[in-house]
Amino acid sequence: HIDRFRWSKLWKTKRSYIRERDLNLCRICLLNGDYTSYQLEVRHITPLAEDFEQRLNDDELITLCRYHHEQAESGKISRETLRENIPPPIST
Repeated sequence: HIDRFRWSKLWKTKRSYIRERDLNLCRICLLNGDYTSYQLEVRHITPLAEDFEQRLNDDELITLCRYHHEQAESGKISRETLRENIPPPIST
């Protein structure tokens, strides 16, 4: 069901919201003062295979460039570091 979720309208809507919340910037590049706005992906900090119930939790989602997404995937960027760099929700 993970593959089906990744193609769902629900995920596409959530992914758009997270990118907007994160100002369409890689949150790890931003730590270094870089404003990377290309090849962006929204990452589940806790992989879906580990905890599918968290799939739409804003506190488990972060925008990363492809490079930092791959580093997070391989464990070179800790989940704690990712969570610490999630910005506050968009206020309306």
